[in-house]
Amino acid sequence: MNTAALVKRQRRPVTYSLPQPEYANKHVGGVNAVDLGGEGSDSIFTGGRDGTVRMWDLSAGMPACARRFEGHGGWVNDVARVSSTHLASASSDHTVRLWDISEGSMSSSCAVALQGHTDYVMALACASERLEGKFASGGLNREIFLWDIERCLAINAAPSYLSVKNDGCVTALGGSKESIYALGMDGTGNLLVSGGTELALRVWDTRSAQKEGKLKGHTDNVRAIVVDTDGKKCVTASSDRTIRVWDIGEQRCVQTFAGMHTGSIWALACNRDFTRVYSGGIDARICVTSLRDRKSSLVANESAAILKLRLDESTRASGFAAHSSDGDLWTATASRSIKRWPTIIPGEDGSSANVEDSHGTPTSTSFSLPSMEIIGVSPIVRHSVLKNKMEVLTQDSMGAIALWDVSRSTPIRTFDGVTDGSDFEILLENESLNPDVVVPSWFTCNTRSGSLAITLSPSSAFNAEAYASDLGIADAAPDERRNLGVEIIRLLMDEWVEKFTSSKPPRSTKRAFAEPLPSECAVSFAHPIDDSGRVCVKIREDFSGTPTERELLPKWFADHALNQAPEPESPKISFRLAPRAGSGLAEISPASVSAPKILGAQKIREYIAQKLDETDGGTSTDASALALWCAGQPVPSSATLAAALARVWKKSPPIELEYSN
Repeated sequence: MNTAALVKRQRRPVTYSLPQPEYANKHVGGVNAVDLGGEGSDSIFTGGRDGTVRMWDLSAGMPACARRFEGHGGWVNDVARVSSTHLASASSDHTVRLWDISEGSMSSSCAVALQGHTDYVMALACASERLEGKFASGGLNREIFLWDIERCLAINAAPSYLSVKNDGCVTALGGSKESIYALGMDGTGNLLVSGGTELALRVWDTRSAQKEGKLKGHTDNVRAIVVDTDGKKCVTASSDRTIRVWDIGEQRCVQTFAGMHTGSIWALACNRDFTRVYSGGIDARICVTSLRDRKSSLVANESAAILKLRLDESTRASGFAAHSSDGDLWTATASRSIKRWPTIIPGEDGSSANVEDSHGTPTSTSFSLPSMEIIGVSPIVRHSVLKNKMEVLTQDSMGAIALWDVSRSTPIRTFDGVTDGSDFEILLENESLNPDVVVPSWFTCNTRSGSLAITLSPSSAFNAEAYASDLGIADAAPDERRNLGVEIIRLLMDEWVEKFTSSKPPRSTKRAFAEPLPSECAVSFAHPIDDSGRVCVKIREDFSGTPTERELLPKWFADHALNQAPEPESPKISFRLAPRAGSGLAEISPASVSAPKILGAQKIREYIAQKLDETDGGTSTDASALALWCAGQPVPSSATLAAALARVWKKSPPIELEYSN
């Protein structure tokens, strides 16, 4: 590894998650994708903004999370059952992953992570007849890749987090001029249609990896594509609020439908006969449009923007008595739920369904209630780091407020807003909850996954320290200090260090945080080899303490975990001491001092008392009787040097402090 690469590897930030208590059995926040479990299967697969892929067992009538697939370091934007044994997932972490879903397999480990994309992966497509062999992925930065499933599984034999781009199982489809948001394949997988911000759709022959045509007509981003089984037609949806039907061979639009939706259309599903299309989008409406008689009707109103639709025709019914139906329609939305809606073909259920033509706004409702709902956990949508730089106040989408300690995986306190009248801003101003202390920032946090994630960077992770006694370490020396960044790294990594060294970590002192974070906590960082995507692992479960893992981790992080890096120096501030005019007290020597930022006023008074006693030949000075002044203002007993600098001095050090009795 050359010097530049080594330096880059050394400085990769590390993020660890504090998943919510219900994380194991539920998605957190919005669900971006849904796909069916297959013929005769009582299951579905979903991909969420919490970075997980989940398999749901529906056989008991009440959905249950049967398996949770983890490894992505960003939102899961699409999922597709690409073969009878494997599910693919596309993520904002720049990777596509394959998961083993074969009957009898209970493994939730990623079979292989497919590298190649350099930006968010937004869409997947496989043969609509679910033929084995290949599938496609598309994303930002104009990228479309065609993957050979068997080769990918055979070539990438290393653990998924070590996988790198391998040209032996991927073919790039070059020529797109803009980002890709949607893909669609025919029944054989030989024809692929792509669309996105370029507006024009491109048609590809996957056998030759060449462009076969271009479809022009949409005036805004193309968000969804469905190709019929024989590859002669496709239906597309766009942010221009229209649905278009295309003759692929003639490369022209043969039908345009508008007026069903009041905003961007993001999701489509067609019945097997390609006679009806179901649509959903930002307006949360589900509509059905007949391609034969050009009639549309409102199916139902969802609770949030619809991101994906999947039609399960295994429950399809026909005939008046059976209430003619295309089956069940699954919706993935920006809210925290997945719903199954039974479809009833408008005008064929014995009712007088009120429909409009394609140029009028549909007003009828063919059905209105979902037959099943999988409810997730409310995502955290707001957060604020408290002044002590150890606790974070959060609020979820339902308004619930919680207080988190960055060293724990569960909230240390919750506020219901009723018994304690809590409000987010009021709590932040509460002196007892958020005392006015000055501690340097040493981490950043985000809630993009719906849970709290803490990021440590080598440039700032070691900025803050605390007295060991304040961290609850028993029998600590009065002046013993601990670096908060180092303590957190060891909290995350002590079990791995024990495996790596085949012994207990060599620690001469007690840990500030005795309990390690639970196995649900994932650690993620940029891939060390080609910087394409992120490595996301559960250290306690996925790592076994090998030298390869040592090389995979960011060097600065691993060095501190293994106690192979120098202890960070205490952040210090210089100050000068002088007697206050009229106090009658003597000058002390040395008067210019440099001390840790966390040094408190009481310890400064004790230092002054000691020096005064030495000056006066052994007299006893009562430190508690001394007063400190800074810029003409009294310094409270609870203040630290950092607080005096930030709150009173407000200039470059050294701070000038005066003492009096």
